[in-house]
Amino acid sequence: MNYQLNRPYIFTFASGKGGVGKSLTTVNVAESLNTSGFRTAIIDADLGFSSCGTLLNEYTQGTISDVVNGACNIDDIIHTTKSGLSLIIGADEPLSKGETWSSHLDLLDKAILRLHHDHDFILIDTPAGASDINLWALDRSDLCALMLIDEPTVISDVYRFCKFVLQIDPDFPFAGIVNMCENKMEANYVLTRFNRILSHFLNRELPYLGHFGYDEAIRDSVSNQKPVSSLPTTTLHDSQFKLIANALSAFANKQPRAKMA
Repeated sequence: MNYQLNRPYIFTFASGKGGVGKSLTTVNVAESLNTSGFRTAIIDADLGFSSCGTLLNEYTQGTISDVVNGACNIDDIIHTTKSGLSLIIGADEPLSKGETWSSHLDLLDKAILRLHHDHDFILIDTPAGASDINLWALDRSDLCALMLIDEPTVISDVYRFCKFVLQIDPDFPFAGIVNMCENKMEANYVLTRFNRILSHFLNRELPYLGHFGYDEAIRDSVSNQKPVSSLPTTTLHDSQFKLIANALSAFANKQPRAKMA
């Protein structure tokens, strides 16, 4: 097997609307990549409302905000989870009145540089909408997955997000993940409907990365703060996240690194 030791593939999860499963997808796809042999990192860039650490039941020694405030340095906040993921949290509290996130962006870049030499994938979880943080993440990314749900408000918000980004960069690489669907047929239906809108107005279509549902097994995963791969009743969902991870590694044209002796 040929192992690739080049720069990491940076992948962002985004949406125009909150509550569509970005963080849930981030942590579970990261776990799937990790168990497949890829050195994987998560940067939770939903500044002030981070949830990746909570979903993994992992707590870092500090955040990017703590580095900004001089409480620690950037090497202190790169946390290794029990499963071997690298986890960086941007901020776990909203900004005080009058503060801006601009000072965090340079440190987020430094965090990527720290992860650059020994990771295959860096997954960035972003806030909803099109803030400076989102634009920072997209500008650093090789691919962005847009989270879709078969709801008019979600479809409308994701379309507006696409339109906003494509006005800045008409060739920006997007792909689609469909949440809250029963099967691949339903997921394809949702993505096809969205692509008709995107094709008609923006002359673009999203390639399909995968789908998953939302049921008792997923709720158990969230309640127990564990990835679905660690729960015995989540075989179907675990396979769905693995399929998304496999599709992502195909986009990146990456193979797992050789294990260190």
